[in-house]
Amino acid sequence: MTNRFIAVACAIALCFGLTLGASPRANAQTAAAAAAKVCAVISGQEKADSRTLQYLLMLDEDMADANPVAIALYRDVVQSCPKAYVAYEQRLRAQNPFANGALVKGSPTNLTGSGTPLTGPSPSPAPQYPIRCRGAQGMAKASGTTLVVTFAKSARAATQGLQAGQCAWVDRGVRASEPSHIDVPLANAGDVGRGVAAINAGGLWTFWVVNTGTSLRATAVAKGTPSQKP
Repeated sequence: MTNRFIAVACAIALCFGLTLGASPRANAQTAAAAAAKVCAVISGQEKADSRTLQYLLMLDEDMADANPVAIALYRDVVQSCPKAYVAYEQRLRAQNPFANGALVKGSPTNLTGSGTPLTGPSPSPAPQYPIRCRGAQGMAKASGTTLVVTFAKSARAATQGLQAGQCAWVDRGVRASEPSHIDVPLANAGDVGRGVAAINAGGLWTFWVVNTGTSLRATAVAKGTPSQKP
């Protein structure tokens, strides 16, 4: 067993709340408590915290390659709240497991300017492009009602893979001259807090942005790798 495997195994155990060396019964009770928390969140009874978001990421693992902890969590969740889990999976397949307003408004804020020109036709909207990021702890933070994602620039296209904390355009890397943070205007501070926790928990995220020169202003965001803007 390599040191890397041991480190990953220990991290998984700590994330899931299991105690190494504890009795199987104690760990089973802990797993059941985790499943209960997940069920409460995906059914809308409670708000997600950082630990529950980690559980949800574990549920997204491919069960063919998943670790034993993820498999145990999946089994307990399916047994405890099958209807809520099916509904969650349907939202996940729609590329956004969070309800409207959790990360973006149902009608995204117009980020291409406001007001009416004194003369001439209205200017064409600024072009929007998808940029993809892999979440990491500390990557997202709150600034009032704006969620700010500060990222490391990948020199390769997002389709070629991303490290935690990196972002790249879908078809190419991020140039040195381009901004290295994304501003996501949201409805309120509560939405910002939930978005910060979700992105910092990890996973892939896709933002549709306008390059303002000093920052990338998002008009929409979705979990995963959707091909079209929601």
